[in-house]
Amino acid sequence: MIKRMMSLIKALYYRWLDFWYWKRVKRNALTAVEISAMEREIESFGYKPLVSVVMTVYNIDREWLERAIESVLAQVYGNWELCVVDDASPKPHVKEILRKYAGLDKRVKVKFLEGNLGMSGASNEALGLSSGEYVAFLDHDDELSRDSLYEVVKLLSRESGVGVIFSDEDKLTLDGKRLRPVYKPGWDPELFLTYNYLCHLVVCRRDLVLKVGGFRKGFEGAQDYDLLLQVIEVTDRVIHIPKVLYHWRMAPGSAAFVVDAKKEAFEKSKQALRDAMERRGIAAEVIDGKRIGTFKVVPK
Repeated sequence: MIKRMMSLIKALYYRWLDFWYWKRVKRNALTAVEISAMEREIESFGYKPLVSVVMTVYNIDREWLERAIESVLAQVYGNWELCVVDDASPKPHVKEILRKYAGLDKRVKVKFLEGNLGMSGASNEALGLSSGEYVAFLDHDDELSRDSLYEVVKLLSRESGVGVIFSDEDKLTLDGKRLRPVYKPGWDPELFLTYNYLCHLVVCRRDLVLKVGGFRKGFEGAQDYDLLLQVIEVTDRVIHIPKVLYHWRMAPGSAAFVVDAKKEAFEKSKQALRDAMERRGIAAEVIDGKRIGTFKVVPK
């Protein structure tokens, strides 16, 4: 009885938090005046790098794919390219949508694979389309906030040699409500060994991603974590932007919807950590942490 009451109280508490955050988001939506001010500020930036937004697509619903692409087209910062690879989706609307947007905006680059390569293989193909100094990663059913790339380049214009940038994020319901914000701490290498708290939005210097060889096949589901564990070995310039710049779709079956939706990814994350310890010459065992989806590196 007590356990049921506690569960009910917890559910009501989170529902109240979700409502509070949703109302706050509506009150603080970007205005036309604020966007105009950002555009004027961008003109004053001394450094305006090309940012390649990398996205792989597979059989995603029409609405979510269009919203993901539109979120890039709507960016206040305009010096970007969207590099999209379709991983041989059987659903015909995927090619139709990608061809439409490629025809509408020359900054949209599209490649259609003849056979399915999986997440890592398709992501490397998308990287192959990119030519920016920095790459940002976007899932095919998620959305960037309008000021995402503006905030990234604003940081880069005042900080030199940045290797990795990450931001706060929130969740996006199927009916478009923003809930469950995740406000992250600054860069903490030890915390990163317990789970991939960087998650979204992540932007990396493209030359560093290529230097470590891109995404490794066999780590699908944890390919981002595995890549970042390698990238941070070749840069110590990792900076957090304490703003919500990424909206993670709460689609059924998604890890955004339920944390144990992809349990196989946890095992691959542990393997990525084992490999990282081996590369760094550290004798250690990787075990499960106290909370699902977290890990502990135990020195031997």
